[in-house]
Amino acid sequence: VTRADLKFETFLPSAILSTVHRSGQPILPFGSRGPDGARPPLRLVSSGKGSRKRADLAARTGGSSQCPYLVDEDNGIEMAESADIVRYLYKTYGRYVPPNKLLGVISRFIMVPLGGPIFRATAPLQAGKSLWGESEDPSIYEADVAKAKEEILRETSADDIVIYTYKLSPFSSEATELLRNLEVPFKEISFGNEWIPGLLADGCAAKRAALLEMTGMSSLPHIFIRGKSIGGIYSGSPSLLKAVEKGTFMDMVAEFKNTKDEVTV
Repeated sequence: VTRADLKFETFLPSAILSTVHRSGQPILPFGSRGPDGARPPLRLVSSGKGSRKRADLAARTGGSSQCPYLVDEDNGIEMAESADIVRYLYKTYGRYVPPNKLLGVISRFIMVPLGGPIFRATAPLQAGKSLWGESEDPSIYEADVAKAKEEILRETSADDIVIYTYKLSPFSSEATELLRNLEVPFKEISFGNEWIPGLLADGCAAKRAALLEMTGMSSLPHIFIRGKSIGGIYSGSPSLLKAVEKGTFMDMVAEFKNTKDEVTV
């Protein structure tokens, strides 16, 4: 096993891969054998230049010795691009394709502790509430927010999974991509380009304020499962990513689906 093999293997968290490997076999480098002496169904092929394995690889591919190289005999798949290999392994043998790690760091250390208070403070103001807690006609603000709450309740109960997003938000893009990777149907509802005045869609200022009153969060993305909020991709309770990592997300989807089927019957 070369250094490249070890680095490549450690890049794939064992908690994600080994616990859900569909063939029940460990993922080992090319040439390795499992505990019973049999070769595992999934092999990683990577060797140093000039090595015999590199020559074997060239013979296998018809001349190319590009590394790393993946052979999945179960599914008849072979590929050589690192990004494609990582994505394929996560999608085929893992629970999910993980979102951007940098965005996770930004969310944890910047967006939640610093951005969160700003979002919560500005949401009511954008919806028409005055800086001092009262608008010129408080009934207008209250009516707009009440109407927005009704709309949110109607939208989030109409589909199994609903996600509110901003078109220009990388966090929203990562959340919808994660849902697509999980291969679950969902309804995406956009609030416009971003929360900044001028970029927010008509009527969505009141919906931001309504979300804040209903869930304690006004930031997007915001995911609901049959009307129940699970927060954003990184924040909230439990948050989309935490639910997926713990393996509870699909359970929640199945639970609400079963409840829906019982009501329908």
